[in-house]
Amino acid sequence: MTGPGEATGRFLPGYTSFMIARPHDRPPRPTPALLPGEERPSHIGPAKLDDWTGGWIAQLAAPSAERMGAGAEQILWDVATGSQARTASDADGGWTVVQRGPVRLWDRVERAVQRRQSADEPHQDRFGITVSAAGQRVWLGTEDGPGWDLPI
Repeated sequence: MTGPGEATGRFLPGYTSFMIARPHDRPPRPTPALLPGEERPSHIGPAKLDDWTGGWIAQLAAPSAERMGAGAEQILWDVATGSQARTASDADGGWTVVQRGPVRLWDRVERAVQRRQSADEPHQDRFGITVSAAGQRVWLGTEDGPGWDLPI
């Protein structure tokens, strides 16, 4: 249902993404220094972010973060706050995460991936978006389902 200044609908099948316009490309940034932080076990396998929809979900959960790495070794660096998260394999066959900064990036990503897992890991076409004067929200299943508010 839509009205003036409002829109809602589902993402199309396939792989929806947008290319940054050349004049809007981010300015060069230094390589992030991997600083110490709080370490804990990760509740998800970091490789979940390597699949298309998994990476997309991570971006919804941490919209100003850049992701580097693959598999067990992922780095998230929030360019807005300087927050960091980095994952690694542990000796028991699991994973650890080290986080620092005001935003717990991996906590947000874990919750988002776990939401998707509890819904049987749907593809992007099971998600929708609602845009209104109040903001923009991506949701899973139905408009009142779990979702993520996008920055304006």
